[in-house]
Amino acid sequence: MDSLTKFGQYIRHHRNKIGMTQKELSQKVFSKPNPEYIGRLERGVAAGITFATAEKLLTALNSEMQFIEFEPYVPELHRRF
Repeated sequence: MDSLTKFGQYIRHHRNKIGMTQKELSQKVFSKPNPEYIGRLERGVAAGITFATAEKLLTALNSEMQFIEFEPYVPELHRRF
């Protein structure tokens, strides 16, 4: 399962948890409501989601995602010999 599908499931879960419809969520997030986009996002088939849109969705749902900290990238460890 890819990250977009997981994010869509997360959005659907929290939207349903607070009893919000796709149309209501869309009205809170976009200047031109687009409930079809919310549906595509929740199914993991929406393309081109930005961090700004993800943040607006999470804010509208009174939710936040926690990102796991990774060790710093060390280019020397990825050189081909």
